[in-house]
Amino acid sequence: MIKKILYLIQQSGVLMQMPRSHNKHLGTTFDNVASHSHHVSIIAYCLSRMEGLSHEKAMKSTTMAAFHDLAEARTGDLDFVAKHYGHNDEEQAVKDQFSGFDFGQDLTDLIDEYDERKSLEAKCAKDADSLEQLYQEWVLMWQGNKLAQKWFESNFKDRVPGLRTESAKKIAHEMKDSNPQEWWWSQFVKDDMAIDREKKLGKR
Repeated sequence: MIKKILYLIQQSGVLMQMPRSHNKHLGTTFDNVASHSHHVSIIAYCLSRMEGLSHEKAMKSTTMAAFHDLAEARTGDLDFVAKHYGHNDEEQAVKDQFSGFDFGQDLTDLIDEYDERKSLEAKCAKDADSLEQLYQEWVLMWQGNKLAQKWFESNFKDRVPGLRTESAKKIAHEMKDSNPQEWWWSQFVKDDMAIDREKKLGKR
């Protein structure tokens, strides 16, 4: 059993070395499957709490998000073009990944719940996955990537209305009206300007 758990940990490590398939289309992307999953997990927790879920249930959604792409360590990540010609047997990959240790069935059940999209926890996790893709396009768009801008505008028009939670829609609209640097600019620039003024006046 210890070996199987180690193998699972190793597979999650593979994701740190696996670029996401959209890299070859957008060119300047900065993420991999592991960083994507981490970011989705944070977003899933936030959406869950915005939707009124408890901390415990939000953590369930967070765990779904953390594991939602683990099968890609075995199957790879098919991009939008490749999906028209190939099919990844993620169901078999999940079965193989989670076999041979006593909590494997718990993880299998978690992925099954995520795939069914019926529970609010699963809906928040899936919306987080969609928002994270939108985030990547948004950041690259602000960096001048015209392809990312085209993707962002298309996804905002076609995918945002279909998000499963109102909280995800609100975050998407807030993102659209913001910029990737606003989080620190709004907090620190005013204070920094005050520091600069004090320096000019000879104050410490």
